[in-house]
Amino acid sequence: MLKRLRRRYALRLSRRRAAQQLPAIGLAANAADTQAFLQVARQSFLQMQAAWDRADLPAMGVLASDSLLEDLREQLAQRGQAGNHTEVLELHARLVATEDLHEALLASVEFSGLIREQLDETAAPFRELWMLAKVKSANVGWRLARVQSLS
Repeated sequence: MLKRLRRRYALRLSRRRAAQQLPAIGLAANAADTQAFLQVARQSFLQMQAAWDRADLPAMGVLASDSLLEDLREQLAQRGQAGNHTEVLELHARLVATEDLHEALLASVEFSGLIREQLDETAAPFRELWMLAKVKSANVGWRLARVQSLS
């Protein structure tokens, strides 16, 4: 996914429904809440990959913050009309941290696994940290605010 973006940017979470389905997760989340949150985060990861492959900015916009969407728009302009194909062969998610700011909730999720970004390439391990943000006053659910490559 977003190979260049991983390198250039520390990234920001394909459908509005998926973003809004992320359960409320706080500093005192129980194991069931955490697992539900991570399951939907995995689905969002896959949806973002698929939207990137299709160059579907509206779908990415449902999952990503405005500033990240602008970064993605620039990356797609650089990519041009060339298609992209991403296969996520193995995907793990781990909730690293949560933070309750006055106006927003933040959650950091570490994704890892195996991914193939070109049909003729072998699968490669990846490790990324995704920061998800939920503005309390907005009614839009969790949004991907930033992504940082860890490997």
